[in-house]
Amino acid sequence: MPSSPSKRPGYSSSSDGGGEPALRRKLGEMTQKFESLDQKYRDLKEVAVREAERNFDRLKKQTDEKSKAADQLIASLKSELAAQKEEAKEATRLKNQLESSETKIDEMQTRLTSLTTSLSESRTEIKALTMKLSAARSAEASALAKSSSIPGSAMKGGLHKTNTAATTQAAQMKEDLYSDLTGLIVRSVKRDAREDVYDCLQTGRNGTLHFKLEIPNGASGDSAFEDAQFLYMPQLDPNRDRSLIDILPDYLVEEITFPRPHAAKFYARVMKALTEAP
Repeated sequence: MPSSPSKRPGYSSSSDGGGEPALRRKLGEMTQKFESLDQKYRDLKEVAVREAERNFDRLKKQTDEKSKAADQLIASLKSELAAQKEEAKEATRLKNQLESSETKIDEMQTRLTSLTTSLSESRTEIKALTMKLSAARSAEASALAKSSSIPGSAMKGGLHKTNTAATTQAAQMKEDLYSDLTGLIVRSVKRDAREDVYDCLQTGRNGTLHFKLEIPNGASGDSAFEDAQFLYMPQLDPNRDRSLIDILPDYLVEEITFPRPHAAKFYARVMKALTEAP
C-alpha cells in the first residue's frame, strides 16, 4: 500500500481559513486580560507604595518625636546629674567643715576641761591658803594674848622669853610642815573637862572639808587610851560646799564615831574622797 503524505495532527488545510480569526480573537482577549491584570497590578503597586510612604512618614514622625523626647530626657538627666554632683561636692565640703568644727569643739572642750580643773585647783589652793593664813593669825593672836596675860613679876628675864618664843616658833614650823605634807590644817583646839575639840580643815584637789573632831582627853579617867571614841562632826554649808557634798561619801556628810585604832583608816578615806577623781 502506497504511503500517504504526513499531516500535522489537529491541522488541516481546510481549517486554515477559519482558525486565524479565532486565534486573533483569543489573543485579543488574553491581551485585554493581561492589560487589565497589569493595570490592577500597577494600581495595587501604587496603593502599596503610597501606603508604605504614609507608614514611613508616620513611623519617621514617631521616631523623630521619640528621639526628641529621648534627647530632652537625656539633657534633663545630665542636668540633674550635674546638679547632684554639685550637691555631692557641697555635701562633702559641709561634711569636712563639720568634722573640722567637731575637732575644734573637742579641742576646745578638752582645753575648757583643763582650764576648769586648773581653776578649781587654784580656787582650792587659794581657799586652803586663806584658811591656813587665818589659822596662823588666830594662833598668833592666841599666843600674844597668853603672853600679855603673864604678870611682869612672872617673867624671868630675856632668856626665858627667847626660849618660849623659840619653842612656839618650832611648834608652828612643825605644824606648817605637817600641813604642807598632808593638807590638814588645825585651826584651833578647845580643851574641856572631858574632851578636846579640834577644828580642822582638810584640803584636796576636790575641795576643802571643814570638820571638827571631838576626842576624850582621859582627864576623867573613864576609859583607856585605846578605847577612846572619836566623834567626827562635818561643818558643811549647803550653799558654799554644794559641789563638795555631791562627791563626798555619805559617812563624811553626817556625824560618825569610830575608835582610836581606826583613826588612820578614817583619815585615809578622807584623803581619798578629796584627792581622787569622782
